[in-house]
Amino acid sequence: MRNKFVCLSVTMVLAGAGLAAHADATGRIILDKEFPTDQEQVSIQVVNDDGSPVAGADVSVTYRPGSRVSATDEIGRTTEGGTLEWTPMDPGIATLTATWTEPGLTERSSSTTVSVRFHDLPIDGIFIMVVAGLLLIVGSAIRVYKLLRAPDLNY
Repeated sequence: MRNKFVCLSVTMVLAGAGLAAHADATGRIILDKEFPTDQEQVSIQVVNDDGSPVAGADVSVTYRPGSRVSATDEIGRTTEGGTLEWTPMDPGIATLTATWTEPGLTERSSSTTVSVRFHDLPIDGIFIMVVAGLLLIVGSAIRVYKLLRAPDLNY
């Protein structure tokens, strides 16, 4: 019983710490395209919880977040209207993060994760998938042929 109480207490403390860490997260990042395409410009707008634009927010992007090959790039700073232009360089998952300081308050931040589409058809990826499929089909056909031609073994 005591172990359950200790586990529950530790879980509640960690959950409270997690909520406190996210208490500063406010606002939203709005893109003019739901699924941006690499090499094509996208308009970003950073707004507060009340919907007013955030001027002077520093915006960065992390391509492939949480992976070993993640890369973070600074996009720039928002204008008076809270907007900024961004041209995604890599297709895949990307996380946009905006940070700013409101007068008399602590630093605020907001982030959103988007899926960046390929600009054009990835021919090399399709070629690899076709070759893999052919190898699978041919290998299966050879195994079935050998199985049907094998002498009947009675034990």
